[in-house]
Amino acid sequence: MNEIKETQDGSHTLLSAEYGVTYHSKYGAITETYHVFIGAALKFKAAIQQEISILEIGFGTGLNAFATVLESQKRDLKVVYT
Repeated sequence: MNEIKETQDGSHTLLSAEYGVTYHSKYGAITETYHVFIGAALKFKAAIQQEISILEIGFGTGLNAFATVLESQKRDLKVVYT
């Protein structure tokens, strides 16, 4: 069974019992999501279009999807998530 671990930014991630690795950076699950997924991708695309499509391979903990919902609501951005 996977174990919940606290990361350095106070957010939580899962530690894979099978592989011995965490789903997110030890420095912060939320920090990683906002830096890589939101900051580098979503904000860039939202600046040039009002509708974006996202294909996520491996849903994991769902943190990227959750952060996308929050950011898209702030920006009145239509997101098609598959």
